[in-house]
Amino acid sequence: MKACGGNPCLEQTLESYEMCCLVETFPYNHKSYDEFEETLRYAFMYAKTVTLGETHWEVTNEVIKRNRRIGCSMSGIAQFIGKYDLETLRDWCDKGYKFLRRYDESLSEYFKVNKSIKLTSIKPSGTVSLLAGATPGVHFPQSKFYIRRIRVDVNNELMTPLKDAGYHIEPDVYNKDNKTMVVEIPVSLGKNIRTLKDVSMWEQLSIASFMQKYWSDNQVSCTVTFDPETEGMQIPLALNYFQYQLKGISFLPNMNGKKSTYAQMPYEEVTEEKYEEICKQITVINLRENSKGEVIDPSANLFCDGDTCQVIGS
Repeated sequence: MKACGGNPCLEQTLESYEMCCLVETFPYNHKSYDEFEETLRYAFMYAKTVTLGETHWEVTNEVIKRNRRIGCSMSGIAQFIGKYDLETLRDWCDKGYKFLRRYDESLSEYFKVNKSIKLTSIKPSGTVSLLAGATPGVHFPQSKFYIRRIRVDVNNELMTPLKDAGYHIEPDVYNKDNKTMVVEIPVSLGKNIRTLKDVSMWEQLSIASFMQKYWSDNQVSCTVTFDPETEGMQIPLALNYFQYQLKGISFLPNMNGKKSTYAQMPYEEVTEEKYEEICKQITVINLRENSKGEVIDPSANLFCDGDTCQVIGS
């Protein structure tokens, strides 16, 4: 192995000059393993195809061609455990990894390239998981119900549909020129999911090591949230114990809002009753018209030509 480190989030082993090749899946959104395997097929095919491209750096191209390293990741793991159980997760991981090994052999033969030396990762995730309605990677959420705030330019075409749908919108208190608005979106992760209030530092470490053992042949990227008062002194013991099960880990103190609360926070925990109250005030967003009142045809023939692309709303 020529690799001597990983990428900044540490979900993928890398050689010098090597680039990440990551793709994300969401097992929680599947009703059966067979359905999930079909997703793995397309996700891995996409990632493998990406390795066929070339960069402007020959040294990078050489490493990519030799390794074909891929990080096929999962998100929504906390939701999956709440919906099914840990044994079902182990079963899907085991079957899924074996499937990817077989599929890589056939795909590599078809493309006439090397087999990938690594196949799987667990990303820390973030925006991608939010778009899929999933908790990020192996991380547990702060709460089951919360308000997610996003910042949008005042002239963005989304502003009118969001306002018409009843979403609460207010000026960004940190933007003095009044060109940025804050939109509040109610989010529910379901009643069965456990939150950081229910999960100890040790259980978070155990879930990360579980995914390292049964899924990730690269790394598991995980930030463990701990209580500074009751768990802070246990971190040296935890690092000593899990050094044999994890390739990397980071820690973040949970202040429970004591010193980190500020106006218009990205996430704000709310009760189920508050969530329901907000939802009653909003309706389905109409994205079939742009800000000029023109009807958008989603079946229009959209395309890319050179360095420009025709997209909906343009």
